[in-house]
Amino acid sequence: MARMIPPQYEQSTASGAEKRIFHLLENDPDTEDWFVLHSLGLTHRSSGPYGEIDFVVLVPSGAVVCLEVKGGRVSCENGCWKTTDRFGAVKDFKRSPFLQARDGMFSLLRAIEGKFGKTSDHCLCLFSYAVVFPDVEPPPQTPEFELWEAIGRDDLRSPISRLLLKLVSSQRKKTGFTRIPAAPESCIRDIRQFLRPDFDRVVSRHTVVCEAEASLVSLTEDQYVVLDMISDNERCLIEGAAGTGKTLLALEYARRQALVGKRVLLVCFNRLLADCFEQSAKEWGQPSLVATSYFRYLRSLVLASQVRQEFESAAANADQSTLFSEVLPFYALLAAEYQQPSIDVVVIDEAQDLLKPETIDVISALLKGGIAGGRWYAFGDFTRQCLYGNVSAGLDSLASRCPHFARTKLQTNCRNTRRIGEETALLSGFTAPPYKLGQIDGLPVDYRYWRNREHQLEKLTDVVRALMNEGFDPRDVVLVSHHKFADSVASKLACATRTRGTISSTELRSGAPHGLSASTIAFATVQAFKGMESSAIIFCDVEQVENEEPQALLYTGMSRARSLLIMMIHDSAKEAIAKSLVRKLQEGWKS
Repeated sequence: MARMIPPQYEQSTASGAEKRIFHLLENDPDTEDWFVLHSLGLTHRSSGPYGEIDFVVLVPSGAVVCLEVKGGRVSCENGCWKTTDRFGAVKDFKRSPFLQARDGMFSLLRAIEGKFGKTSDHCLCLFSYAVVFPDVEPPPQTPEFELWEAIGRDDLRSPISRLLLKLVSSQRKKTGFTRIPAAPESCIRDIRQFLRPDFDRVVSRHTVVCEAEASLVSLTEDQYVVLDMISDNERCLIEGAAGTGKTLLALEYARRQALVGKRVLLVCFNRLLADCFEQSAKEWGQPSLVATSYFRYLRSLVLASQVRQEFESAAANADQSTLFSEVLPFYALLAAEYQQPSIDVVVIDEAQDLLKPETIDVISALLKGGIAGGRWYAFGDFTRQCLYGNVSAGLDSLASRCPHFARTKLQTNCRNTRRIGEETALLSGFTAPPYKLGQIDGLPVDYRYWRNREHQLEKLTDVVRALMNEGFDPRDVVLVSHHKFADSVASKLACATRTRGTISSTELRSGAPHGLSASTIAFATVQAFKGMESSAIIFCDVEQVENEEPQALLYTGMSRARSLLIMMIHDSAKEAIAKSLVRKLQEGWKS
């Protein structure tokens, strides 16, 4: 993957064509160690006092490629060039884009000669140019340009790195330019430092993440509409893909009902999420609100009932799977039937993992009016986030027991930045995003490839050290994996940093990561962290991305990241990742 400078294009960039070329260069796996400078300004140009080059690509082998991008329809009549964008706006050019690109290349060469001297090794780098037409075929060839200096829509089906290396090779043959710098990589780094000195440090990742976090805090209009809708219905199933705010709305609606004096039961599947629910309820000081995990609630219900002794005897002889799937629900239903229904409102989060016939029976026994006539609100993701059960059976059972309930959807991803939301959907195998992408563009997803466990640990250490030295708080970063802690590379982390001393990792066993020490990064399995989120996620131990089960885990794990996502991926998955990322540049991939 190329190093983009700056790491993201400006939000004011109007050219969709430039954005597409930006992503092609950014995501090409064969551009590793390349520098790509987007929108490089020039203070001197032969045609005027100022100028700009759309992209300057610095290849470590000692090549400097200047790219001029012309999107939309392109035409030339009587020597006058024009482009027409998708809105029908026409732009005239005083001269051809090939002359424009050539002029930019020579202006850049003169600037480098002025900095390092005409006889320096830096000027032995090969300078070339091309014009890219992402939306159309190249214009007919004329003596004005060589065939390889025009890159069209169909050409871009090949990796862009291959096209540019072919351009460099053809230019070298044409000019007979055989000399190369003694240390080409060093010269390329010097040229990059001259053209954009330390530009990537001016706006650090930490700054970008902080800005994104500040923009992601409010409810969206979509969520307000759903809140109003469920307030007008006594029973409602609220569906939403990862990041659409289901947990936030479940918490908020439970709080509102408790404030008006209702006895509310708020339950979820995951233990860590339940810890956060309990903490929120404690802070609100609402005694009529019970917020906990579903199975934790069942256990407390049974242990406080007359079937306690019988349950404890049965539980002692059951394995864990049987205990949660059969024994605990059975005795919880008995305990619930011994008492009068006492709960006014039931709110269920992670409903995709809880809506089962036995769950519906217990809730019906506890809820005033039962499942068919009581007030309940179930929030769930019935796309790829069900890791613990049969979604269809649960929904069928609910419909058979309660034929009349409202159903609505949350559409907008309000948790993840646009790039994280987009690439989560891409790698999870969706044909289109399962939500409307948010408006906060954010940082690109950072892919780090490893060959073996030792290499991954080395990469992970580099990542953590860089984050800490950039100003991140360890408690704002979470390591996730489909492996248990003891089997994950994260368990071996011991990273010396300049600003925070030695950073290690520890398994998150309760609540949110902010309760840990300032020298520790939390670890959780993807399954355990479902329903939770963090401003920065490092997804470790990723080996496969193409099968259904890995994609379900990718969907759940990647969507936990609000503003920064770093993926630690085995080399064998590099090609599959690249193919997935190319899909977002195709016309069919739209939110």
